[in-house]
Amino acid sequence: MSDSLQDQLLALGLAKDRPEKKKPAGRKRPNSARGGKPQGRGHGGGKPRQGGPGKQGQGAGKGGEISLDAAWKARQKDEKVGADKARAEKLARDLERRRINGEIEAMVKDQGLNDREGELKRNFLYKGKIRSVRVNAEQLEALNAGTLALVFLRGDYLVVPPALAEKVKALSPDHVPELGGDDPAEEEFPVPDDLVW
Repeated sequence: MSDSLQDQLLALGLAKDRPEKKKPAGRKRPNSARGGKPQGRGHGGGKPRQGGPGKQGQGAGKGGEISLDAAWKARQKDEKVGADKARAEKLARDLERRRINGEIEAMVKDQGLNDREGELKRNFLYKGKIRSVRVNAEQLEALNAGTLALVFLRGDYLVVPPALAEKVKALSPDHVPELGGDDPAEEEFPVPDDLVW
């Protein structure tokens, strides 16, 4: 039982007997004893890596595979090109929106009939949300009858004559909210007559 584990494994045939390596006498280990970088494969010495510059094109490895660094750089380049393209498209949309807003502002300047202190609110659906504008009783009747219209400009809803709203609609249909209550979806699913609110 005084045998070491290695001796026991050798006796059972589970380990191989390795001959001891002889160190050359009188030779010092290069660089490692002096604190320098060891020279060997993987630390800059030895064979050059495949896929380096001058081998099968940039970043190509064995069998034409792309190295991880080359794939990462290609991905970063694609993302940068995509981000630049998206930024340019957004800038073009913003410039177009500003141009349209400027033209609409010139059209409706001093033409708004809003009663900012009106005691009534006219609710309407615009871009999927219910919005409202303050009006007086006469404006509410005119909006419901279609003899007045609304124009959206920079976060505000202006009450304007319908002819002016048509000019704005010709320039940009998104700036004129529809006030009609006859929604085709309502006709498809009519409200029952016996429903009590």
